[in-house]
Amino acid sequence: MSRRDPLAGLHVFMAVVETGNFTRAAAVLGVTPAAVSLAIGQLEGELRSKLFHRTTRGVSLTETGQRFHDASEAGYRSLLQARDELGESQGEPSGHLRISALHMARHLIVAPLLEDFFQRYPRVTLEIRYEDQLVDIVREQLDAGIRLADALHPGMLAVQITPSLHCALVASPAYLARHPAPRRIDELREHACIRFRFPSSGQLHKWQLHDGQQEVKLDVPGRFISTDTQAVIEAARAGVGIAHVFIRERIAADLDSGRLVEVLPGTCQPLPPMWLYYANRKHVPLKLRALIDVLRDWKQVPPH
Repeated sequence: MSRRDPLAGLHVFMAVVETGNFTRAAAVLGVTPAAVSLAIGQLEGELRSKLFHRTTRGVSLTETGQRFHDASEAGYRSLLQARDELGESQGEPSGHLRISALHMARHLIVAPLLEDFFQRYPRVTLEIRYEDQLVDIVREQLDAGIRLADALHPGMLAVQITPSLHCALVASPAYLARHPAPRRIDELREHACIRFRFPSSGQLHKWQLHDGQQEVKLDVPGRFISTDTQAVIEAARAGVGIAHVFIRERIAADLDSGRLVEVLPGTCQPLPPMWLYYANRKHVPLKLRALIDVLRDWKQVPPH
């Protein structure tokens, strides 16, 4: 990271911005935090401006640093794309892949899948932003997004990467011993229910059910509310109440063992499949094709 090489300083600068501190940037770059600090200090000396506010908890851009980032990011991304395309011309996927995905996709992109991906494509790095709102991946300079089928930007190309996602209403045997299981959907209002709040919008998830004749969107009373789906499942296991679980496969072992019991089976409306979507362009990078191939191979593997 020589002072004479402005691109080296820019590369370190972008890594610090994206990771939020020197230590994580050093890990991404494969260097020491001291080397990152030195490179940023040299860049600030060359620009005669302070780029970051430094605290013990991390770093944030100064006003000058934000201006420098805004002015240089597009050119920097173009250089990375040129590098990636050169690597692809040699027939091997390479480069940095940036994805926006739903929070529930964390249970699709599991550790074994990542291990498979990186073993197959060792020259590709992957960065995932988990967020529930629909993102303009072109404006955000992302390679792709993962969303449900009913929430895709028009004009995008999309690849289905999961079947429909089956959900379930569940409770623990201990809870059902104290409160007999409901026999009809409207009886759910008389129970202690466990609710999920979408982190991005702040809205409570309404349970989408079917009573055999029509769809019902139920806003049940919530004894416990969380923005974390795992916390919802754990509360059900602990006997707090009845929970709606988005992906039934996540609790398959609980159902098999009797740790959880399904309530009103068959009433829970499945969610649409998940799709990976990307911009409709002539050249689809090999690194993105590589991820699509792996996700397709794992399409029938139940999320954990």
